[in-house]
Amino acid sequence: MILLNLLIRGLITGAIYSLTSMGIVLILSTTLVMNFAQGDMGMLLAYFAFFMLARQIPYPVVFAIVILIGILLGFLFEKYLMSRARKTSHLGMVMITLALTMIFEGFVGYTFSTMPLLFPKAISGDPLQIFGVIIDKHDLFTFIVSIIIVIVLFIILYKTKIGIAARSLAEDEFGARILGIPINSIYLFIWMAAFAIAGVSGILVAGRQTLEPHFMVVIQLKGFMAAVLGGMNSIIGSVLGGFLLGMIENLVSFYIPQIKDSFSLILIVLVLLFLPQGIFGKREVRRA
Repeated sequence: MILLNLLIRGLITGAIYSLTSMGIVLILSTTLVMNFAQGDMGMLLAYFAFFMLARQIPYPVVFAIVILIGILLGFLFEKYLMSRARKTSHLGMVMITLALTMIFEGFVGYTFSTMPLLFPKAISGDPLQIFGVIIDKHDLFTFIVSIIIVIVLFIILYKTKIGIAARSLAEDEFGARILGIPINSIYLFIWMAAFAIAGVSGILVAGRQTLEPHFMVVIQLKGFMAAVLGGMNSIIGSVLGGFLLGMIENLVSFYIPQIKDSFSLILIVLVLLFLPQGIFGKREVRRA
């Protein structure tokens, strides 16, 4: 029963890692940009959510507004920053995402202060007990919402024209241009989707801990780890990597607490050494 509890709680934590990892890989696989702002964008949107919840706006409405704000910020970010940087320097695009993390944290610290805030849970009350497994209601909400987001994104990527076009761009940008795929529109879609996902992640994580400017830094790091573990070139791999990392961390924290802080890094180093494409990633073949 202890093992089942650990695995379930690991899945719930892994759901958060999966969302963040999915946003990172979604951008990386299509734009070749490592997005360092994924976590802090979620942090910024979580503060917006806190501001609205403090004024008694219903939780579902706040959720919808945060997603819309994320979509808008993603649109503006790509339209007026990344599209221009793309024409000059790839390194410049990476540096812009890194600069955004500092800008967001500074903005939040100045506007809302750096004092930890208690973010309201989506569902409060006594924990549930299902088949002997004790689950916090907000954690269950987190898991369900994460699964829904993953399913919706997969439907978009594999069943809609814009999703298929985005995957084509990820496979071969030159070929996508020849086929007449609207590259600029795809870039807009990718950043809008990633920032919307970041907003959802921010709200879900904030409900599990206190709200402060750096609360998503660890989640960002775990998202990178999950992407490496699952596969940096695979959306499916990034999701599975997140769930796997969450379960492994939970098991190690309980059975071998002495190495809980270093085990994830050790695991990632081993993956990079022996499976550089990740456990579920696609092996890239380079032509000479």
